[in-house]
Amino acid sequence: MGRSEQRLVRRTIDASVQDCVDVAIDIENYAAWAEGVTKAEITKLGDDGVVKQAKFTAAAYGRAVTYELAYTTEHLPHSLAWTLVKGDIVRTISGSYRFAPSLDEPDQTEVVYQLEVELVIPVPGFVRRRAEDLLMSTALERFSAEVSRRAARAA
Repeated sequence: MGRSEQRLVRRTIDASVQDCVDVAIDIENYAAWAEGVTKAEITKLGDDGVVKQAKFTAAAYGRAVTYELAYTTEHLPHSLAWTLVKGDIVRTISGSYRFAPSLDEPDQTEVVYQLEVELVIPVPGFVRRRAEDLLMSTALERFSAEVSRRAARAA
């Protein structure tokens, strides 16, 4: 298909690092807030009870896309990473969330979201970049809104 590129977006969220981690590892509720995700299920838990593998169904390019991701959780609460195990129209998915307490505001978290996706179907570069920019900004915006919603509910 062409090459894939890693994309990165960052945002400051009005919540603790732990609040952010709690939303990131709550895979089974992604369909309630993550744009395009219609189903998410944990298929394997680690000995610590944290996700190690999960299967997703999402709407993309006018069809349902399924993929399974393996998670790296050893660096929690600082980062959560994932890579593709298998998928139907995706060749590559890898990404991560990195979480750090804000240096300016102790009750805020700096979140860096990184993602690389490559489909098996050809997509022109300019279309792919526009779609990736929209996907990533929307994903981090939705993630931020969910973290803030849960933090406000807990307060």
